[in-house]
Amino acid sequence: MNRRMVNIILVLYLIVVWAAVIFRIDRFPITWVPMYSVYQPSETISQSIRDKAAIRKGLRVTHRDGSISYVSYKDLNIPKPNFRRLYSSRIFGTDPPKHKQGNTALGSVNRWIRGLEENERNFSVDWEWRMFWTLNKTLQLEPADPKFITRIESSKQQRVYRKADLAKGDASKVEIQTNQAVIDWQDQWVKRWNHGLL
Repeated sequence: MNRRMVNIILVLYLIVVWAAVIFRIDRFPITWVPMYSVYQPSETISQSIRDKAAIRKGLRVTHRDGSISYVSYKDLNIPKPNFRRLYSSRIFGTDPPKHKQGNTALGSVNRWIRGLEENERNFSVDWEWRMFWTLNKTLQLEPADPKFITRIESSKQQRVYRKADLAKGDASKVEIQTNQAVIDWQDQWVKRWNHGLL
């Protein structure tokens, strides 16, 4: 391979990469990292407090027969980091970073390419439905089963600091926020039960 051929390959590669960056092609793996960093100004900084014992215990679930139990990462047969995302993000309706970025300030060209209306979200996911479908299907439970999960509960804590206090070097002023998520099964979901996540 001569120098001219190497230059042509590099130029073509850079054209493809920069086209993906400019048009924010979300499923283009080469440009994934720079596309998903978004700064959103706020007066506070929050840091999650990870309760390892609670995460190990799992999500508190209520079954159709009224019994209460816990579903852990072992029950779902998934890695701990993936379960942590279910436990502290998805049940609270928090989108993954890729979805947040995909919904942030799309330009008119990007909206036109995707066929989106002015206020239409690029990614919209019903996280409550996904949680119920994932847990029940993984545990091989059907809507008529007495052990079918009808309620999922989780809680998480965050330390919240004000940026003005941190700028003065004072990290002692911290507020602990506790968030509780409770989602309930909706009977209208039975119609789409066998159709999967969509």
